[in-house]
Amino acid sequence: MKSVIRCTLLAVFLGSLSAVVAAGEVGDDSAMRTVKFADLDLSHTAGALALYNRIQHAAQEVCAPLIARDLKAIATSKRCTKQAIARAVAAVNAPLLTRYYLTKSSPSPTIARR
Repeated sequence: MKSVIRCTLLAVFLGSLSAVVAAGEVGDDSAMRTVKFADLDLSHTAGALALYNRIQHAAQEVCAPLIARDLKAIATSKRCTKQAIARAVAAVNAPLLTRYYLTKSSPSPTIARR
């Protein structure tokens, strides 16, 4: 009985959650997207991966450069996307999501060959 109550409370809590992906600096008039994830189980890898993909897609939409051929705009867009993803992952604060984010965002080591 206690486990049913706990599961119900957890479902209600998760149902009210959402991550916000924002572009730009804190304090300015930024574009935002709300990424809902109440339907995902973040205690499983598949749920964390699905949420990461949603966050990444929203960040790319929010941070898309206005002029696709402008190299400075492209660089700014990439930086914006990385920062928006980092903020959203931190806001969700789910261990599997954070672990997946760290594996995706950490540079892979280069191994020298002879």
